[in-house]
This record gives sequence, C-alpha cells and structure tokens, in this order.
Amino acid sequence: MLKNYLTIAIRNLWKHKLFTGLNIFGLSLSMSICLVLILLVYDHFQYDKFHPEVDRTYRITTFAKGHEGTFDEAYATSSLLFKKHLVDGYSFVEKATNLNSDFRGEIRSPHKILDIRSLFADEDFFRVFGFHLVEGNPETALLDPFSVVLSKELASKLFPNEPALGKTIDFEDHGSYKVTGVLKEVKENTHVVFEALGSMSTIPILVEKGAMGDRYDSWSNMWDNYNYLVLNDNSSRVEVDRILNEIAEANLDLPDDHHGWTFKLQAMNEIVPGRAMSNEIGFALPWFVLAFFGLLGLIVLITASINYTNLSIAKSLSRAKEIGIRKVNGASKRQIVFQFLTESVLTAFISLVLSVFIYKYLIVTFNEIWIFNQVGISLEDSFRTYGYFVLFAIVLGLFTGIGPALFLSRLKAITTLKGSISKQVRKRTILSFITGKRTLISIQFSLSILMLVTILILHKQANFLTEANYGFNESEVYYVNTHDHNPQLIKQHYESMAGVENVTFTSHHPAIGRSHGAGAKWKEDQEKITLYHFSVDPNYIEVMDLELIAGRDFAKDANDQNEKFLIINETAVDTYGFESSSQAIGEILTIDTLALTIIGVVKDYHWEPLMKSIRPLGLRIQPDRYEYAYLKVKSDNLIKEGKKYEEAWTAFDPAREFEGGFLNKQLDEFYQFFYDLGNILTYIAMIALSITSLGFLGMVSFELKSKIKEIGIRKVLGATFQSLTFSMAKSFMVIISVTSLLAIPFGLWVNSLWVNEMAYHASIDSSIILPTVTIIVMIAAVTIVSQVWINANKNPTETLRAE
Repeated sequence: MLKNYLTIAIRNLWKHKLFTGLNIFGLSLSMSICLVLILLVYDHFQYDKFHPEVDRTYRITTFAKGHEGTFDEAYATSSLLFKKHLVDGYSFVEKATNLNSDFRGEIRSPHKILDIRSLFADEDFFRVFGFHLVEGNPETALLDPFSVVLSKELASKLFPNEPALGKTIDFEDHGSYKVTGVLKEVKENTHVVFEALGSMSTIPILVEKGAMGDRYDSWSNMWDNYNYLVLNDNSSRVEVDRILNEIAEANLDLPDDHHGWTFKLQAMNEIVPGRAMSNEIGFALPWFVLAFFGLLGLIVLITASINYTNLSIAKSLSRAKEIGIRKVNGASKRQIVFQFLTESVLTAFISLVLSVFIYKYLIVTFNEIWIFNQVGISLEDSFRTYGYFVLFAIVLGLFTGIGPALFLSRLKAITTLKGSISKQVRKRTILSFITGKRTLISIQFSLSILMLVTILILHKQANFLTEANYGFNESEVYYVNTHDHNPQLIKQHYESMAGVENVTFTSHHPAIGRSHGAGAKWKEDQEKITLYHFSVDPNYIEVMDLELIAGRDFAKDANDQNEKFLIINETAVDTYGFESSSQAIGEILTIDTLALTIIGVVKDYHWEPLMKSIRPLGLRIQPDRYEYAYLKVKSDNLIKEGKKYEEAWTAFDPAREFEGGFLNKQLDEFYQFFYDLGNILTYIAMIALSITSLGFLGMVSFELKSKIKEIGIRKVLGATFQSLTFSMAKSFMVIISVTSLLAIPFGLWVNSLWVNEMAYHASIDSSIILPTVTIIVMIAAVTIVSQVWINANKNPTETLRAE
C-alpha cells in the first residue's frame, strides 16, 4: 500500500512540475534556515555534557535581594568561603571546587610571551570537572603553590617541539610557576574556558608579597570567585538554597542601607543555554537570544507552510477529477488524506536534500559573522544532527500537508467529475476558504513587512552609530597596546616617527562600553555619586581634540606621584551641584578618600556608547593604569601608516604580539553587532519574501483560473490588457493595501520599543516606510501582471468552450 502511495505521489509531483518546483524551492529555502537554527540550539544544549556528575553539579550564583527575576542582573560568582562552610558542615555536598579569576596577565617562557585566559583552581578541580591530563597527575597537579596546568595548545606555543611537564614559566607580577600538567584537548563545548590553571594555594603567598589584594576570600568579595558543588542524590535544591542564604546572613556584614544579597544554585545544564549573567567565565548565547533566532525560523517556516497550503489548494483545480474517480472507486477520505500527506512528506524530503546544500553554505557564513567569531561561537556540522533534520522534515511535511489534504478530501465526487470544482470551492469557502486564504497571504505579507522594517531600521541605526560625531578625534588616532611597558619608552619610540604629531596614553578606549568609576562628592554632607574616570596623560585633551570650556589643561609635567588635579565634563558640573563650569574651577571633589582639585571642564562628548546618556566623567593622571598609547597621525595613506606603526612595535618588542589600529575602526567593530544582526535578518527576510511571493503567486493563479471564462468574455467584448489587469488586480491590491496599512505601523511600533531605549538614535521616518512599500508593491505588481498576461493570452474559443 505504501509503495502505491509513493508511486502515485512521485507521478503527481512530476506531472505538476511548476507547482512542485515552487513548493520545493520555498520549503528548501525555509528549511535551510531552520537547519542552521536546529544546529545552533542543539550545539548549545551539548555544553558541559562530558563532566562526570553533570546532573548533580551546581554553581552558586548571586542576586541583589528582591531582584531574582529572569531578566534582573545576576552574577555567576559568589564568595570563596561558601565551599569551606558547606564541605565542613553539611553532608549533602559530595565534593566541591573553587575557581578564582585573578590569575590573569602575561605568561612568559624562554620562547614566547603571551597574554592568556587563565584561572586559579583548587586541588579538587579534576574531581568535579571532566577535564583530563595527557601529562601529569590530576590528584596532585594543583596541590602545591606555584603549580600550573596548561592547555595542550598553549603548551605547544610556549614549548614548541619539547615536553612542557616540569618546565618553568614566569607569570606577570606573580613569579615562576612549575608546569605540573598538560590538558588533553577538549573537543566538547564548555562554559569553563581557560588556557592555564594556577594552583589556588598560591594566592595566600601572593597576598603576603603584595601581588594580590587580601579580600580574595572575604564574604564581601562576590565578584572574583566561583563555587561548584556536586550534591548527593538525596539532597533538595530548595533546601540547599535556604542553607546558602542562612550561611550568608550569619557571616555577611553589610551596611544598614544595603539591599542585601540572595544566593541560588544553578544547575550545570542550566548555564548554557541559560540566563545572561555577569562575570561569566566563557561566553555562550543566553536562552532569550536562542528564542529570538527560533522565532525568526518559525516566521520563515510559517510563511513556507502557508505557501505550500496555497499552492496545493490552487493545484486542486487540475486534480479534481482524480479525487472524484478515487472516491467513485471506493477510496475513503482517510486514504485520500494519506495520499496527499505522502506527497507532502515526500516534497519535504526532497526539499531537505536541497536545503542541506544551502545549509552547508550558511554554516560557513554564520561562522564568519564578526560578533560570533569574537566571542568564540562556531558551528560544526554533526552527523547526529541529521537525525533531527529527518524528524524535522517529517513533521514539516505533515504540518504543511494536513490542511490541503483535509480540504481536498472533502470535495464531492459528483461535482468534481462534472468539472465544477470552482463553483464548489466558492460555495463552501466564501466565508472560510477564500477569506482564510487571503488572511493567510495577509499574514505572510505582514511577517515579511515586519522583517523588512526591522532590517531597514537596524541598518539605519548601525550607520548612525558608526557615522555619528562623538565629540572627539577618532579618525586620526592610532592606538597601540602598551603591554605594561614604560609609557616614556613607548613615547620616545613613536614620537620621532614621521607622521606622528603627538602621543598620549589612556586606561581604556572611549565609546565602546568599558568604564571605571568611584563614589565622589563635593560637599561633606552630600551623598556620594559615581564619577566615571579615564586615566590619561597631559597630552590627552590635545590629541583627542576635546574642547576645554573652563579652566586649564594638565601641566605637562603632571604625574601620579602628586596626583592632585581633575578635569571633569559638563554633566559632572550639573551632577555635583555646581552653578556653572567656571564656578567648579578650584573646587574639591573627594573620590573615595582622595581629594582632587578641579582645574578644568571639557565640553560633553560621548565617552560611552551612544546607546547611553552622557554621565559624569573625570580625567585623572594615573600612569600605572595606562593600557594604550594614542598616536595623533597625519597622512594621506592611513593604511600604509598603520603598517608602519605595527612594524615599529615589532622592533620595540618582538616577543609580544602587536595589538593596535585606528580608533575609528575599533568603534566600528563595537557596533558591528548591528550590521551582523541586520545581515542575518536580511537573508532571512529575502527568503521570507521569496516564499511570500510564491504564496501570492499561488493565490493569484488560483483566482485567475477560476475566472478564466470571465477573462475570455471580456476579451471577446474588446477589453484591453490594461483594463483586464486593473479589473483582476483590484481585490489583490486591496489585500496588499490593508496589510501594509496595518503591518507597517505595527513594525515601526515594535522596533521603536528597542530603538527608544537608546539615548541617541536615528529617527524612524519615511526612509523606512517608502522602501518597504515600494518592495511590497513591486512584488504584488509583477506577480499580478505576469499571471494576467498568461491567462489573457489564452484563446477565448478554448476558455469559453462548454464544460
């Protein structure tokens, strides 16, 4: 029986090549997107599966009390002291381990100097996590102070062509570490990302030497440490949460006005995919981003399904007699339904084969997206996922085919054999089928319009952010990472080069989201307000072309040994209650316990991303915090100049990799996310529009086939092609007009919800509306005119022949 169904299905698909081709093309486009999204979701659900007791492993997380909601700020870190209290005092903890994020900086071997991602870990690390060593003993590798475990890749960089075990490496500001283990390459995904693990027992020694602060193990330090617990089978997660908060309440000493903290367990399989949290070790997409991509895929899938339904029902005009003959020969409704579902599933499988080729291309494109490349997300094809793809094709085939199958199975045999299906269709669907069909098309166009509006707004916002005037010099500034070298040596090396007009130093880049802040106040009885600050040198204002509107610049010989002065922005003047910029000059701002005299006020500039409002800023002289040298350059060939500065760094420090570039490029990269998201949406929207166009083509074709005699009569009576087009297009243009009038304002409103959250943004105006309307009208016009042309050119003597 199944063989017969398949044989008939293949014959029908081959017989109706145009409709089959349109269906397969539309489904394969939508399926290719969905396959990538299936792989993305599947990839995120495979994180940390290789750990030995992953189903019983938890992380302690921190929340501000009263703010434990899904989208409230949360921290992946917690106090280091939790482990000791839990292991010593409670039997429900089977094993536990601590990590600390202060093991950071440059690592040096006789062959290489590298800036790496590293963590401190205690001796229980390998008991909790499923990482394995190819060299060394996991029981003792992290036991002794100044021991370090390296990833296999890092070990090969530091000690090429020789074993790393037992060798010594120097770690910046820490001293020498002995390599006690080399990790086996980790092929599975994990949120615990690192290149080196230093022994936790090293920290107390570093504290005694003054190389680290002594707050690392205090109850108030909830920012640098990670607690992982393996609970026994009988433990209650709710009960453990209660005990955690009891322990914290008994030990945390908080000011009376502090809101307090809440601590919760987070299961290992809830970390990725999970909620967005601060202080994460590694990066993965949170669940709401995956949900967003899933929604996009669902939109495309819905448009493809509507398209299949419309085309299949349109094709029913030519299959009416087939259905009638089947019923006369005893076929039941169930058998007819099963026949059409077989065709639908077969179409889905053929589409799956074609979509896999598109999917392969999309994986490469996805992995080249800048933002995902930067945060380390990459998709790899997996044989296991093809099982999900096959299941997806079956479900999609059934889902898209059930509507047409049920509709066609209900057609009456007598009317179908008489050839009057169009009358039957009109009779039973004046309020249902035709109206429903047009409603489905309207939904398709609405979804396409929504995506078109979103794409145009995303690109407009991205262009606005990258082309905006930040209020400082960005195009003529070339930055070089100092790698903690003496600023004066770097300045001497670069300022003598041709094209370099000036050199300055700063702690971080402006306008890309990073900021330092401390509580500050003007008057003794004033509440402290956060003053954000940049550590700069006396040339900073000149190099950055900042406008000094009151007071003076720093003296050229200013240094941190006698840091006494501060330059603030206009917003800081208003924030701290000064009557004017002039009145602020000479006043004292107390930052923490340090009293600084305000000597100047600069005009407000966008030192933070344009998405944020300008906040109070101070410029301070703190050479020990400098991270970047800024070179003010003049040249007609900036690309050539950039290569020159890179080569100059190699001559200055051949052991460290160069890190630098023009500041405006750094800003463009920061906003690259908008372009990347816009490009993803553009591709999806083009697919959705293509599928919508096919669905619209099916509806127009269906409508005109049912009016073929009307067209013939009009032609006999002398109607021109233009008048036929206008007559046939009226009802379709009403659909398009109503849909556009409803969908465009809705799309603008939806996007305004996120656009208006940005302090500075491009306006949403006719530059968004006109292209959207133009694209939709062109799609409708081309489809209608082409179908009217095909039907109008048929010989009236054939179309008016008796049924």
